[in-house]
Amino acid sequence: MVYPFLRCFVLFFLQLILSVSPADARMLEGRVVGVRDGDTIELLDAGRELHVIRLAHIDTPEKNQPYGNKAKQFVSSLVYGKTVSIEVTDRDRYGRLIGVVYIGGTNVNLQLVRQGYAWWYREYSRDVSYGRSELDAFERQRGLWADSRPVPPWEWRRKKRAAS
Repeated sequence: MVYPFLRCFVLFFLQLILSVSPADARMLEGRVVGVRDGDTIELLDAGRELHVIRLAHIDTPEKNQPYGNKAKQFVSSLVYGKTVSIEVTDRDRYGRLIGVVYIGGTNVNLQLVRQGYAWWYREYSRDVSYGRSELDAFERQRGLWADSRPVPPWEWRRKKRAAS
């Protein structure tokens, strides 16, 4: 009888460890002054420094892809012109900061997945809450999941590179 309890405790503890940000994570606050696409925003901090932020854990449709503009509009409606907090976790190969965007207590990145405007970017994320939210959006056919054959943006980009 103790074994199932211990197993649940260990699984919970592992999930907690995997979802914690790296030790070098830092918080950044500022006003969103631009939304480039569904998963990239521009933030002006208190020192008037401009930061380009790539939203962590997710990938949204490209601009020319179905739901690309809707993803951008959704992000804009949540954060444009507003003060947000960013939990910065890394920097990508293009020099953008990677992070989780919060407005109040709301995780914007997770909201994109919940509403069907983004995929959980499994290749770069271990946070299974995004996977659960993606599954829920799929089952409820929210956003891009209403499409009969949604194409993940990483496949879209690969096909586009192969064609050129």
